[in-house]
Amino acid sequence: MFLKRLEISGFKSFAAKSALDFSFSKNGKKGITAIVGPNGSGKSNIADAARWAMGEQSMKNLRGKKSEDIIFAGSGKKARLGSAHATLYFDNSDKRIPIEFEEVAIARKIFRSGESEYQINGSRVRLQDVVDLLAKAGIGRESYCVINQGMADAVLSASPLERRTVIEDAAGVKHYQIKKERSIRKLELTKENLEKVESIIEEIKPHLRTLKRQADKVSQSEEVYRDLKNKQTKLFTFLWHNLRSEKEKLNAEKEEAGRKMMHIQRETDRLTDEISREAKGASADDKLSHLEKDQREQREKLHQWERELVVTEGRLQIEKERAESARIIKSAEAGNTQVDIKYVQERIDEIFREQERLMQKIQQAEKIEDIQGIKETALIIRQKLSDLKREVDSGQKSAEAEISKEPVSSPVIVEFQKKLDQIRMEIKTIEQEISRLAEEIKKEITLDREKRHKFFESERELRLKQDELSGLKDKFNEIKINLAKEEVREEDLRSEVQRELKINVEELKNEAESVDRNLLEQEISRLKVKVEQIGGIDPMVIDEYKETKERFDFLSKESDDLKKAIVALKEIIKEMEQKIRAEFDSTFEEINKEFTKYFRIIFSGGNANLAKIKVKSRKVKISDKEALLEGEETAEEESVEENPEEEEEIGIDIFACPPGKRIIGLAMLSGGERALTSLALLFAIISHNPPPFAILDEVEAALDEANSRRFGRIITELSGHTQFIIITHNRETMRNASLLYGVTMGEDGISKLLSVSLDQVGQGGKIYPVE
Repeated sequence: MFLKRLEISGFKSFAAKSALDFSFSKNGKKGITAIVGPNGSGKSNIADAARWAMGEQSMKNLRGKKSEDIIFAGSGKKARLGSAHATLYFDNSDKRIPIEFEEVAIARKIFRSGESEYQINGSRVRLQDVVDLLAKAGIGRESYCVINQGMADAVLSASPLERRTVIEDAAGVKHYQIKKERSIRKLELTKENLEKVESIIEEIKPHLRTLKRQADKVSQSEEVYRDLKNKQTKLFTFLWHNLRSEKEKLNAEKEEAGRKMMHIQRETDRLTDEISREAKGASADDKLSHLEKDQREQREKLHQWERELVVTEGRLQIEKERAESARIIKSAEAGNTQVDIKYVQERIDEIFREQERLMQKIQQAEKIEDIQGIKETALIIRQKLSDLKREVDSGQKSAEAEISKEPVSSPVIVEFQKKLDQIRMEIKTIEQEISRLAEEIKKEITLDREKRHKFFESERELRLKQDELSGLKDKFNEIKINLAKEEVREEDLRSEVQRELKINVEELKNEAESVDRNLLEQEISRLKVKVEQIGGIDPMVIDEYKETKERFDFLSKESDDLKKAIVALKEIIKEMEQKIRAEFDSTFEEINKEFTKYFRIIFSGGNANLAKIKVKSRKVKISDKEALLEGEETAEEESVEENPEEEEEIGIDIFACPPGKRIIGLAMLSGGERALTSLALLFAIISHNPPPFAILDEVEAALDEANSRRFGRIITELSGHTQFIIITHNRETMRNASLLYGVTMGEDGISKLLSVSLDQVGQGGKIYPVE
């Protein structure tokens, strides 16, 4: 496993996306990469980016105060950015990181709003997931795979307990430490929960004893109560059965009455419709009225035609008499000298005047009676004319005979005769029409009489049906009232069953036993009195006792489970401590040997060793640390609560004595000696448990040229197992590097990268492209 590539975007001075590729090897070794550049160009930001991507939460270790300090803040030529992003790409072909990927990408992104996210191979994860995964691979934000400026010397200034942490990280027990710390946290929480549970149990116990006494008292009355409930059940079952039977009977009667009502209602509706149709059948009366009207009109026409007939006959008679009178005068003038012509003429004039008056009467006649009077007058006139004719005929018998034999005729008489024929025909036609209308009227009267008879019969039948329907409605309403009463009884019975037996009435037996109701009610009353005498039964007491007992049992079981969990957690903590102690002891011995070895190599002599010492410390709670692992951002891990109980722990002390000196404490070492001593310890840790990669930020800055050469040889030797990325100004370190990255910063305040492989460097420093 090794670091293949680091990508940075928006992180501190690296505003633009920058990538550093470390995937190369030289002579089977992973090689050394040197990152160089002038002061302030942003070289150390690369180490900060790697540490930050691995989950570093302390802004102090990242040389900032707030989380937004690591986001590019802008410059005179470029605006500030809203987020920062860093990604570490690892070659995982040896599966040192325990996931099934050949390449593992761990990315972290932060926004100016404070939101942060972590990703593993593009999948979003928690900070705890990243820490656990890197801990299993032997690297992480607290390990010495990233050494920032001052961290090498910090181990000398650290407390014995802090130095022990360094050795534990080198021993690869980080995942044991995490599991132990989580177990301790769970143990503390479990103890707190156990205290709460036991406190609740102590509160419940007195109340439970009181409830138990009450429940025991209740149990003494259970037999009486059971007998009471049995008798109540029998009574209620009997009443419920009778009630259902009565209700079913009433419902059957109601349905029967309803069917009859519907049938009679249909009959009533039918009769009502028939009567309505008969009432609307006034059209028959209208027809009869119309026929009678037509008959009256025909009679009026008949009267008019009869009047016209009489008038025409009168006028025809007058015309005939006139013609007769003229003939008489003509006959008298022709041969009869004995007749007084003047007398005859006067009589004829008188007759003519009477005829004129007759004609006026005829014209003015309006009634039949007037016509009869006119006829009588016409007969009188005719009689006068006959008398005159006899007087004239007294001297001319033969002439009269001839005259009488000749018919009296004239155009006017013929015209009147035709008119008379027409009038008689019209009269005949009208009389026939009147006869037809009289027959139809007679038929209509007969039909109307039959309809009226049927109408009255229908009305009588309708009244009978209505009376019957009214009676059924009364019966139906009475049944409904009885059903309502039964429903009220049913509701009362339901309430009583629910109150007395605490069950639904439907849960009673379907078949009721034959019981003596009065006797059973007396028994129930007696038992109720007995129950009251012994204190009665309070179901709430029993229920409360059961609930409290269940809660007590549950809490007791929880208490037992918590105690078992405490034992199990203590076993886990003990097991982790044993593993940590075993690994620590083994690692301590080996690192101590390596520390002595490298100290002597660097100082060309002298002596140095590590020693275990016992120190008193206060255990601190790790809740804040666990909160950090859940992914919360904070500036510093501080203000943790302390446990007042002090315990002795094993710490690490460092003894170093350069050759030719007598030094009894680290405080007496010079700055250069402190740097060399810290490097010796660093090399001892790396040689014991080589990390996949190590980023060293100017750790050799205080070394002189000779010590720089020793540093270079040791780094070259260790690069066979560890990939070194060194941020440096030291020429000797650059000379040992296989790849150089230059970091520069222009006027825009943005860091930029330039990479050169030393295989490309030829004579005179000329750079050639790699073939």
